[in-house]
Amino acid sequence: MLTILCRDAGVRRVRVHDLRHTCASLLLAQGVDARTIMETLGHSTITLDTYAHVMSTTLRAAAARMDDALGLDEPAEESDDQEPHAEE
Repeated sequence: MLTILCRDAGVRRVRVHDLRHTCASLLLAQGVDARTIMETLGHSTITLDTYAHVMSTTLRAAAARMDDALGLDEPAEESDDQEPHAEE
């Protein structure tokens, strides 16, 4: 049935597994928690390692949100980037 739908829509043939993986990846990228995704897909567990590419993006977004919450507009400067202080 899916093969027929893909053919009629003029898109490449995909497997149901591919659609489920895409669904999980998109939901993770949108910040939906893993538990909700598990229930949406009907999983009893979800292996988040499978979605590591999305998780790293989500973690960066979470860090940026924390920066916003703390009022940090720019990343903290590293000590290697600062000029050494001359002793007087």
